[in-house]
Amino acid sequence: MVRAPRLAIPREIKVLIAAAFVIALGFGLVAPVLPQFAQSFNVGVAASSVIVSAFAFTRLVFAPAGGALLEKFGERPVYIAGLLIVAVSTAACAFAGSYWQLLIFRGLGGIGSTMFTISAMALIIRLAKPSVRGRVSSAYASSFLLGNIAGPLAGGLLAGFGLRVPFLVYAAALVVAAAVVAIHLKDARLAEGETKPAARPV
Repeated sequence: MVRAPRLAIPREIKVLIAAAFVIALGFGLVAPVLPQFAQSFNVGVAASSVIVSAFAFTRLVFAPAGGALLEKFGERPVYIAGLLIVAVSTAACAFAGSYWQLLIFRGLGGIGSTMFTISAMALIIRLAKPSVRGRVSSAYASSFLLGNIAGPLAGGLLAGFGLRVPFLVYAAALVVAAAVVAIHLKDARLAEGETKPAARPV
């Protein structure tokens, strides 16, 4: 039995996989210092835990709106906008002057995170042929997990230079990731205003 040739993963998806590693790495950078940074504003353990949960909470609340934005503007613009929102909000965390400012900035980051997460999934589903979707999903998930593993280690080292430094490094990494995606995925998006063919009834 002759096996069909193994298809390569598209270049655009490789860009998304690399971006996923950078995003997860950056998220891990701030994970070790975030509770301690929150407690530097003279709050207790419970209040610092709220800071950690705020990011996930706003992701959950904003998920339906993120899907609507995706359908209206297309994957690439929403992906880039989401990365930049997280970059700006993360940089703002580094300059937060109070606990409540830090809470608001982290919450805003969750909105941007929802935007680029949904967009990345939509792009992968659309760009990957059925025969490579398994490998693409595995590579994307592995890249994200590797970033989650390496991030906290690097974040712990960066914390030695100050609790605010990991936030600034993460923000810079997101700006770089947004620029790379903007350049390499400029043709990998749904055309704005293009009428999609009606789905056949099942």
